[in-house]
Amino acid sequence: MKSVGQHFDEWAPNYDAEIREMVPRYEEIHDTLISLLSVRPPTRVLDLGAGTGYTLLRVVDALRETRVTGLDVSAEMLSRAAQRLAGHEDRVELCQGDIVEPAIEGSYDAILSVLAVHHLWSDQKRHLFGRVWEHVSPGGLFVVADYFRHASALLLELYELPEADAHEAAHDHPDTTAEHLTWLTAAGFDAVDVVWKYEDVGVLVAWKANR
Repeated sequence: MKSVGQHFDEWAPNYDAEIREMVPRYEEIHDTLISLLSVRPPTRVLDLGAGTGYTLLRVVDALRETRVTGLDVSAEMLSRAAQRLAGHEDRVELCQGDIVEPAIEGSYDAILSVLAVHHLWSDQKRHLFGRVWEHVSPGGLFVVADYFRHASALLLELYELPEADAHEAAHDHPDTTAEHLTWLTAAGFDAVDVVWKYEDVGVLVAWKANR
């Protein structure tokens, strides 16, 4: 069975086109993320699971004083991120690493993760949220934009969702939004909320209290 990194290495050439077909309202997800960051523009942002760098590009284009760091397990995805972010090298750092045990140094005003956390098992999510809390500056925020398991199978009757492919069945482990909010609160975040949701995708935000 392929690892997550191997899967994304192979998917990298087609990722940008196919992800927009797979994830409803992909641009709206990013619009919501940028709106959250714009309330108090951060100086430093970390993107966990940066992929081909689209989220990072949206951040550096919208927030001209912000420096960003992108972490991803796939070397091929990071190669495409470097190409996409060419011209912003003075504000961008790209690092290869796994969000299961991310190598995070220092503190960030905002930490983001777009369509990556669902690859983690529940206990790994809880562990990650605790690590993230440690590295978010006081008053900063953590944004999780992802797809989530429905709280009830009855909700599946509202949507026509595609069947999971082999990779999704093996490597995707979505939990409910309620579970995420509970784990974020347990990690120490002061205020948590669902700020946007459509079908099985959504955007969650968690703020760390000021000292």
